[in-house]
Amino acid sequence: MALICDPFDIAYLTGVREGISWLALWEGGGFAVTRHMLIREVSEEIGEFEVLLPSKRSIDRASLEAFVVSELVRRGFGAVTVNPEGMNAARYLALDEMATAGGLSIMHEERMLDPLRQSKDPVERRLICRCIEIAEQAFTEVLGEGAAGLVGRSERELARELESRMIGLGADRQGFPETGVIVASGPNSASAHHAPGSRRVSPGDTLLIDWGAELDGYRSDMTRTLFIGNLPEFAVEAYPVVRSALELAAGALQAGNTMGQVDHAARETVMAAGFPEFHYGVGHGIGLAIHEAPWLRAHSADRLEAGMITTIEPGIYLPGEGGIRIESIYEVLPGGPQRLDRLPTSLEQMVIH
Repeated sequence: MALICDPFDIAYLTGVREGISWLALWEGGGFAVTRHMLIREVSEEIGEFEVLLPSKRSIDRASLEAFVVSELVRRGFGAVTVNPEGMNAARYLALDEMATAGGLSIMHEERMLDPLRQSKDPVERRLICRCIEIAEQAFTEVLGEGAAGLVGRSERELARELESRMIGLGADRQGFPETGVIVASGPNSASAHHAPGSRRVSPGDTLLIDWGAELDGYRSDMTRTLFIGNLPEFAVEAYPVVRSALELAAGALQAGNTMGQVDHAARETVMAAGFPEFHYGVGHGIGLAIHEAPWLRAHSADRLEAGMITTIEPGIYLPGEGGIRIESIYEVLPGGPQRLDRLPTSLEQMVIH
């Protein structure tokens, strides 16, 4: 039997995005543990599945881990499988302590739901594609006035406008709740994950924007690098290299190839041109989480499968000068990859006048 507390895994299995603390599953049964405040909502969403409260009254102090262990032992289970990656250290230690005291063995299985979540069904694909459409339309609107609508505005102002426009177009929120939309101008673009600040966009700047939308729990994630008015000297050589790395990696996105092959296609292209390698895996899945399996990492021997949806996002980052990243979203199909976003990536279209 499996015991799950990761909120994305729980949402995937039950459709409930808030209110379930622990989900226990076994062949032919299971139960969910929730809070008094949300028991009605959880019970309605989850249907006939058993929903439990850890105490009789909401003001009673109760250990969720002790309650879960006691329920499993009471039902005759002697062992439980957990994904340690899906919980923080305090939660795992509490569970382990209670399981030891109760005589319940804990077995580990990392990435327990990855084989299910990394291949998207038609409903998930439609939601992701709608998130892409919303994000692209919002981006196009922000750039509607050209350079005049960007120069003089702070990174933070542009990030907020992009978020506001996505919500206005139907998104529940922007797609990066843990970090926020990335807007990085000038030398700040050399940071792969810059937090938007007060720096104002100037003519001649590089402007890196990494953004996405969220709708019904699913996300999109894209990056474009713009150049305000003219092309910086470093970008003349670097941008075509990044675009080539993107295209070669996309070409390697074939069912049956290893995920490491995709990463190497991009990484070696960047390094062969004399630029420093980027310090992250070249791509990741998107879905309920903004970063999830499949993980396109250099040393991964995992195989690509049809139905996977993943980003590819090579970059070149030169401290003191600027950075370039292009990120697009692809679906792995039996006949090869299909790009799902539609915004241009050609260098001439990235220069904003």
